[in-house]
Amino acid sequence: MKSFIFLAKSLKSRFFGYATTNDSPFFTFLSPAIVSLRLSDGFVRNVFVLMSGSTFAMVIPVLASPVLTRLYSPNDYGIFALFVSIVTACSVLVTGGYDTAVVLPKRDRDALNVMAVCVTLSLVLGVVLLLISWLASGYADELSGSRISVWLPWVSLSAFVIGLQQTFSFWANRKRQFRTLAANRVVESVATPGINVGLGVCSFGVGGLVIGLLAGKIIATSLLARSLWRDKNKWRPSFQRQGMLKQVIRYRDFPFFFAPTSFLDVLALQVPVLLLAKFFGPTVVGLFALSTRVIGAPLALLSSCVGQVYYQWMAEASHRKENASYVFRIAFYLLLIVAGPLLIIVLFSPSLFSVIFGEEWRTAGEYARILMVPLAAKFVVSPLTVIMPASGNIRLGSIWKVVYFLSTSITLYIASHFNVKTFLYVYCVHDVVLYTISFLLVLRASSHSRAYQADVRSAVQADKIHRT
Repeated sequence: MKSFIFLAKSLKSRFFGYATTNDSPFFTFLSPAIVSLRLSDGFVRNVFVLMSGSTFAMVIPVLASPVLTRLYSPNDYGIFALFVSIVTACSVLVTGGYDTAVVLPKRDRDALNVMAVCVTLSLVLGVVLLLISWLASGYADELSGSRISVWLPWVSLSAFVIGLQQTFSFWANRKRQFRTLAANRVVESVATPGINVGLGVCSFGVGGLVIGLLAGKIIATSLLARSLWRDKNKWRPSFQRQGMLKQVIRYRDFPFFFAPTSFLDVLALQVPVLLLAKFFGPTVVGLFALSTRVIGAPLALLSSCVGQVYYQWMAEASHRKENASYVFRIAFYLLLIVAGPLLIIVLFSPSLFSVIFGEEWRTAGEYARILMVPLAAKFVVSPLTVIMPASGNIRLGSIWKVVYFLSTSITLYIASHFNVKTFLYVYCVHDVVLYTISFLLVLRASSHSRAYQADVRSAVQADKIHRT
């Protein structure tokens, strides 16, 4: 018993960065990795701060799922999954990719001007999306095989709000406000299912899911904006048209390469939903959506925690002109984290889904058994891909996104002519192969940083254009 108490104390001291290298023999293997990750600088501590909020944020929707599956039908979930697919794809474009660049400038004044660019683009492109949704409403139902046109006008507002949320989140990430980000996720995770349940009881159907999603995003974005507004006297003088133009030119690779290929990347993630809706109907989409939501959403939240902290950490390392990627070590620990859930889902998911959600959702558990493998691969690799923009290798990452979109579209289109299980197995193998390639490209980017040269060159060109 004393050994376990000693181990717990050692773990606590390790995580918060004040341990010595001789705390315990339990750390013979872990010590080199822990020291190399510089816990005293707060890497793991910040990840755990975000994870604490994210863990609560993922528990609430999971607890609400048994209630929601009895208030909404698989058909409702199918149409909602299509709506989320469209919103997710559009939200990548509304900021032109500049939201990701908020973390990169060395000076806060430059970062604030990047934020101003993001807000402006989100407003303009939100209006454009509203016009497009009005024009496309006549064709949407035919293309999707469901009545999605009713909800298209909501896409522009949802994308605009998500654009603001992403921008403000990257600013909080830059300022290491990880507690704020964690609290923000908790608030959204409580608000969204709470509104879903309330509207589901009132028999709102798909509208209850759509309104719940949008309301949760608005509340979360408002909290981030409130945190930013408190320091308005500090950042208000920083906004200048010339400063915004300078940052637009300085980070021009983001709208030209990062945003379009990120759109393709997100669209590739929606290809399975779109093809399942077209060839198998909204009920199958609803089963697929529940399985990915229950097992994929928690993994995505934890993965994003590591990615956010890692991105900010890499950006600061580039300012100090340090190479501190530690790709293998981080990938190894992510693999350890996902190994347990992977084993449980593969062995027991059909029974678990039937008990928790109802017998009609057992098939979703069978889907989850297959989908857990590619989701685990994505969980390990995705946080590491932030090294691409942080190291100035945006174009290298863009090549993979284009290849992933094209291969996903072609492969799954062919697979959609077979049965659903075959479709999912093909999807599984394809994603494991492509994310393995992505990991190899991350390794290459970690040893070929171009951040400093590209940053200086862009700044010089921006100054020349400004003078002329």
